[in-house]
Amino acid sequence: MFVAMKKFIIISIILNIAFVGSVLAQTANDVMLFSRHYAGGTARSMGMSGAFGALGGDPSVMSTNPAGLAVYRGSEFTITPNLNFNNTSAKFGNDNQTFNDNSVRFNFDNVGYVYTQNMHNQKGIRSFSIGFGYNRLGNFNSDAYVKRQTANSSMLDEFVYYANRDEFDPFYEELAWETAAIFKDGNEYINDYIEEGRYGQYLSRSMSTRGSIGEYCFSLGANIDNKLYFGATLGMQDIKFKQNYLHEEKPEGFDYLNYFKFNDEYTVDGWGFNFKAGLIYRPIPILRVGAAIHTPSYLWMKPEHFTSMVTRWNITPIENGGTYYDSDHYEYYETHTITTPWRYSFSAATVIGSIGIIDVDVEIVDYSTCKIAPRKHYDDLNDEVSSVLKTALNLKAGAEVRLGPLYLRGGVAYYGNPYNKDEIFDPIVKETLNHTMSYSAGIGFRNRDFYMDAAYSFMKHPESIYDLYMWDNGTKIEYARLQSNYNKVLITFGFRF
Repeated sequence: MFVAMKKFIIISIILNIAFVGSVLAQTANDVMLFSRHYAGGTARSMGMSGAFGALGGDPSVMSTNPAGLAVYRGSEFTITPNLNFNNTSAKFGNDNQTFNDNSVRFNFDNVGYVYTQNMHNQKGIRSFSIGFGYNRLGNFNSDAYVKRQTANSSMLDEFVYYANRDEFDPFYEELAWETAAIFKDGNEYINDYIEEGRYGQYLSRSMSTRGSIGEYCFSLGANIDNKLYFGATLGMQDIKFKQNYLHEEKPEGFDYLNYFKFNDEYTVDGWGFNFKAGLIYRPIPILRVGAAIHTPSYLWMKPEHFTSMVTRWNITPIENGGTYYDSDHYEYYETHTITTPWRYSFSAATVIGSIGIIDVDVEIVDYSTCKIAPRKHYDDLNDEVSSVLKTALNLKAGAEVRLGPLYLRGGVAYYGNPYNKDEIFDPIVKETLNHTMSYSAGIGFRNRDFYMDAAYSFMKHPESIYDLYMWDNGTKIEYARLQSNYNKVLITFGFRF
């Protein structure tokens, strides 16, 4: 696993959130990928961009401020299916030729059950609630594709570069050697592009990611005098992640090489736990203030890596050999752990009678405290993480207006840039570092025993740099600029009893 790290310098690896191609390199990327959470849960919460920290009375609060569970006056069950429409545009080459790709996925953002027991006390604990639920905190689904005629490089040049440094990675150079894509000329490794002395071939690369972060919650909440609300959640996180790319090149008019394909697949299954505690205080009827603290999530990750390579030849490159070669390599790695940051959130909301509500949430997350273990393998990587990442401020604001049984909602969320630009020396990468924005709107219908909410959310991630291949000193040979937009439609069905 540790040989694979040589492919990219560490800073570039950490920044390539959407797609990267090295296993230990990917482990660095996992730190940010699995530490960032976005608004999710019910359509009501999403319609307000997740700004619910001081409100409560919604199953999504089990993953944000569990004190909101104590606001319930009765019991309910909710289920929230959704459709994700994701678009990624890739600009490739000096002329920024643009390729667009889309993916559509169906899943569930929330399933929740809340039981509330009213104590009928005049003072003290008025009620307590117990909640069980599932909330989706992250979505990794995306697709991208690029194709172009190159000028003076090939992926095989990268394999030659490392082979001549006696760095034969079983996932990369060994496959190229076993399929005759690189070979020896005297004491040096070369490839057909070098031997022919020309390039100009067409290359294409298709890239995809799949998976999510989901959290199963067991929560408790207590209402004291209808003024002070306490809550706590034990969260169990389930992580699924799969990343794949297929690289193809077809040279024009070579005597020997006809084409080659290289496939790289990285998969992670993980689970972990955390603890959350929060409170909401209502000093006057129209004002609520809230605060919550989340411990780090302790995640046990099990990665797998698979690569394969196929070459087709006009003339066999090996005496008495064939014209088709293939090879692959697979490894299932030992479990490593990721410790995500502490999270601190503060919120304020105003309840304007039966007309509507407004809520503002502020979240502080210091990503530089992320850690990977065992330390004997990851000390250098942890040092890089602590210098490249920094504290980020996340802001969410949302409003709801009531028109009889009809509710209208809107919200906006700002997720701060978690990277320390002073530690990023690649100017192309540095210019892409920015915050993430999300906008949402929703509508709902409610009566005594049943309600239905719908919401639409649009999230625009900052542009990212994806390296197709590069040398060890960080020289970018071929790269693309990726811009991903996520559109989500949710519907929540709620049953009160």
